[in-house]
Amino acid sequence: MPTQFLSRSEIERLESFPEEIDRDELAEHFRLAGEDLEFVRSQYGPEGQLGIAVQLCTLRWLGFIPEDLTAAPAAAVQSLAAVLDVPARALFDYSVRLQTRREHRPLVRAHAGWRTFGEAEQASLGGRLVEVALEHERPTLLLEELRRELRSQRIERPAIGRLERLVAWARERAHDRTYELLAEQLTPEVRAGLDALLSPDSEQSGRTPLSWLRSRPTSITKAAMRRELSKRAWVIEQVGADRLDLGVLPPNRLAWLAQIGRRSIG
Repeated sequence: MPTQFLSRSEIERLESFPEEIDRDELAEHFRLAGEDLEFVRSQYGPEGQLGIAVQLCTLRWLGFIPEDLTAAPAAAVQSLAAVLDVPARALFDYSVRLQTRREHRPLVRAHAGWRTFGEAEQASLGGRLVEVALEHERPTLLLEELRRELRSQRIERPAIGRLERLVAWARERAHDRTYELLAEQLTPEVRAGLDALLSPDSEQSGRTPLSWLRSRPTSITKAAMRRELSKRAWVIEQVGADRLDLGVLPPNRLAWLAQIGRRSIG
């Protein structure tokens, strides 16, 4: 199963600042008071204060901190600069101080009450994502669910590529789980019936039952209708399809299996 499902432009968008910030988000996330202001003021110089303020507010806003801080919306930077009484251009001086930025990152997480995305977090979120994947197959939806869960648990979002791999793993595990839920019903008799679908019939010029089931009617007649009904009867009698309990699967997982079935006989 492919691990990458986003285009390069989509990845760049998700790993960058939005071009604009609306008034409500600005008021909610880019304000400094109380302990936040004290924390920011404790840093050295206008560059350090504005830079760490942008990192702190951005983490709470986006759930991660983009690499290019200078791409932060101008309104957000100006708002913080006004509170701190420092020039907004100080952010450009801070952005080139890579060591300072790296040192500030854990300080920002600790002050905000967030944590990194480690192995324990990946295992926990991956397990939950498998359950979601049983209901929803679309990878972009699973990625969005993962992003929401990271924010709700205050876990700093890692690189999108890492999340893509986790989504791919969860989808694959959901497929495995689907088969595990049905495996108990695959009795020797059912397995024999399924294997028989691939056994050529010498009386039909080596044609397998599966190829017969996949054949489409060429006309709309009573005889054609009877032939189609005979296929249904054959699957019930030879495979016992009517005795399989599919209620153990979520509705959307049944729809996924139906799609596979349609492609197999289409």
